[in-house]
Order: sequence, then structure tokens, then C-alpha cells
Amino acid sequence: MIRTVPWLRMSLTPGAALLALLICGGGVQAQPANSAKRALTLDDCIQMALTHNLDLQIERHNPAIARYALRGAYGAYDPVFRFNASETFVSSPEQMDPKKTAGDRANETITDAYRTGIGGMEPTGLRYGLNAGLAWREAKTFFPPPPPDLVRLTNEWSAVSELTLRQPLLRNLWIDLPRQVIRVNEKNLKMAELALRQLILNTVTQVQIAYYELIYAREQIQVMAKALELAKELLAENAKRVQAGLLPPLDEKQAEAQVAAGEAALVAAQQVFAEQQTALKRLIHDDLKGWAEVELEPVDQLSAMPTLYDREESWDRALASRPDLQQFRLEVEKRDVLVRYQLNQVFPSVDLVGSYGARAARNSLGDAVNELTDATRPSYSYGVVLSVPIRNLAARNDYQLAKALKEQGWLQLRKLEQTILAQVDVAGRLTQSTFRQVAATRQARQSAELALAMEQRKLAAGATTFFVVLQLQRDLTEARSAELRALVDYHKAVVQLAFAEGSTLERNRLAIERQ
Repeated sequence: MIRTVPWLRMSLTPGAALLALLICGGGVQAQPANSAKRALTLDDCIQMALTHNLDLQIERHNPAIARYALRGAYGAYDPVFRFNASETFVSSPEQMDPKKTAGDRANETITDAYRTGIGGMEPTGLRYGLNAGLAWREAKTFFPPPPPDLVRLTNEWSAVSELTLRQPLLRNLWIDLPRQVIRVNEKNLKMAELALRQLILNTVTQVQIAYYELIYAREQIQVMAKALELAKELLAENAKRVQAGLLPPLDEKQAEAQVAAGEAALVAAQQVFAEQQTALKRLIHDDLKGWAEVELEPVDQLSAMPTLYDREESWDRALASRPDLQQFRLEVEKRDVLVRYQLNQVFPSVDLVGSYGARAARNSLGDAVNELTDATRPSYSYGVVLSVPIRNLAARNDYQLAKALKEQGWLQLRKLEQTILAQVDVAGRLTQSTFRQVAATRQARQSAELALAMEQRKLAAGATTFFVVLQLQRDLTEARSAELRALVDYHKAVVQLAFAEGSTLERNRLAIERQ
């Protein structure tokens, strides 16, 4: 069964997915605030975190944001439509030259112009423009009397259409600013997706660790409760013997101190359990207030199954799968794009330019349009535009800066790879050592139980002292806690190894698919 969440589709095993659907689909939101306990498996907690964890909800927006930025960068190639209309009036008074018998006559000119066009840029750096214009010009020339009010009127329609092209041959040829921005944004989108994947790995790992720590805190309460029960039994036995005059009062006081210490330890264990409850709730849900009175009850039981660790295989898996390493590789690729762009900007600007069009000028609009469409007055031009910065300090230093950042990035990438290999090796060795600790602490606990049982029989026979029994009770409590701690630490080590390898999702049978 597949469960769909924003940006992600998480797939679980059928049984776990069904239970997760019941929890996340309706049961989670409808959880009453006064409910006593909520039984949850580890898979339940993981699925709830993937749905409700606030950090994940925030991070899921970043791929969409990066995608919008990438799509917006392609707007550099959107054609631009232009249109303008204007009317111009020019009036000139009569200008007479005293040395001549005639001069410039008074005149007025009215020009109505309409211009339209479409232009833009192609991914090759080619800039184009297709423009057309139409103008009507009326000119009046005034002659002084005699005869009075003599006016000469001139009307003319003119039209023009033209295609212009400009293609870079050096600077901005194989890469320019729009292409650089697009390629960087492509990397940013992949990095945003990897960052989300990394946060998912972090969240799942944190949920697993918090779940195991909650189990430890719950079982530790049981350990402390058993220790307190033993202490109370010993206190009751001591009190009887003190009253019978078989023991001095000091032994009873020692037993009372043991009970008080046990009660304090039990209270401390309960406090840790409450804190672990809150820690897990924060990871798996976004409504801590609504879940304040809910007590999470872990269902899974801890058992130590050996984990096979092949260092070379784990190293290869980590170098291929770690999202943070893939992110940094993309960061280095972004720096390489910047190097290519800055190198291109070092070259001089050499652009091939050209235009082709037609013009017309007639006394009537129809004649002007016909002359334009017949292209009886064509015009064209072509040439090369060269621009060479004399020193070009900015471009040269920007290029050197980009190269230095790229070289630094490669070294940082190598350092990160070495760090990851070390993390995997440490995590792998930790799984082996903690697994051995589980067996050792189990044996120690069994020996402590046997020693206490034997000493209690000796105490009943009067062959030992209460002080020895008290010490053996403490030893048994410590042995039980140590065994529990070792078991939880082993499971945490397995989780940390999966995280170091980048295989957390695969180990938990989770799959991510882009929507």
C-alpha cells in the first residue's frame, strides 16, 4: 500500500501502511486530549512524523520554491511585445535674412506615429527584433501677403518594417548571464530535493532513537520499581527482626535508607520517561498541546539480532547514497558553472549584427502599404561590433576568484568524503561492540540474580548479613540497567550506521517519489 504526502509518496509494508493510514488519516487528529495511553509501533511513529513533523512541513516548500525560481529564470527568453503611439507638433516662425530677399517661411508640422514590434533572446545568445512603423505627416507653410492667407499643404504617409539580429561570437556565446542563472537554479532544485531527503533521514533517525529511548525510560521504571520492591521486602524483614531483638536498629536504618534511595530513583526514572514522551511527541506531531495528556506506549520489543558489517560495502553505499554528499557535489558543480561564465566574460565582445527591411513613403495610406509589401525600397545592413576593455580588471579577477572557489570546493568535498568514511567506520564498529555488550551485560545480570538469590537463602539461614544483601540488590539493579542500556545502545548503533550509510529509508522500507 502506498501513502501519499506532499511532494513525497512513502511506501510501507502492507501491515504497517494500513496501521499508519488509520493513525495519520483520521485517528491522529481525532485523538481526545483526555485519553490515557496510545499504543504505537515504530513504523507508526515514523509515518506520523513524515506527515506531521513541522520541520518536514517547512522543508517540503523548498523544492517548490526552487522550481519556481528555475521556471522564472527561463523568462529571460520570453518574447517582448512593444507598441507606442505618439503625435508631434512643431511650429516655426518666419525667419527672414536681411541680406537676402527671401528666408524661411513660417510653418507647422504635425506627425502621428505608430510603432510596434516583438523582440527577445534565444538560448544561443542571439537577440532578435521584428519591428514595424507607420507615420502620417502634415506640413503647412505660410506665405505673407499679398495674396493674403496663402498656405501650402503637404501630406505624406510613411511605413517601415525591419528584422534585426545580433549574435555574439565570443563573449556570451557558449554561456551568458541568463544561461548561468538557469544552470545554477537547476542545481539548486536538485539540492533542495536532496536537502528534503536529508531532513527525512534525520527525522526518521531521530524518531527511531527517541522511540528506543522511550522504551529504555519505560523499562528503567520497571527496574527501579523492582529494586524498590526488594528494598521494601528487606526493610519489612529487618523490622521484624529488630522488634524480636535479633538485629540492631542500625540494620533497620540501613534498610530504610535503601528504600528512600529506591523511591528517589523511581521518581527520577518517571521524570526521564515524561521527558522522553515529550521528545517523541515533538518529532511525530505538530499539536503538542492536543497530545499533552496522551501517554505514548511503545509496542515494539527489543531483541538483539546480529548486524553484518562489511566496511568496504558500507563505504561504497555511503559515497553513493548520502544526500549531504550529493548536495555538496552539486555545490561544486555550481562553482564550475560560475568558472565557465567568468571565463567567457574575459573575452572581448565580438557581435555579428544585421538587419533587413523595407520602407515606403506615399501621399496615401494605401499606396504606402502597397509599396511596403512589394518591397520596392528594400534596405539591409550587416557588420561586426567589437568591444575590447583595455585592462578588463573586473572580469579577470572575477575569473580567478571563481577558480579559487572551485578548487576550494573540491578540497572541501574530499574532506567531507573522508569525514563520511570515518563516520561509517565508527558506526559500524559501534554496532559490533554494542552487540557484544548486550551478551556481556545479560550474563552479568543473570549472575547478579543468582548471587542475590543465594545470598537471600544464606540470610534466611543466618549465614550472612543484611549489608551484603543490600549491596547485592544494588548490584542487581545496576546489572539490569546496564543490560537494558546495552540493548538500547545496540539498536541506536544500528540506526546510526544506517544514517551514516544513507540507507535509512531502504532499511525501513520507505520510498520517495517526486510528484
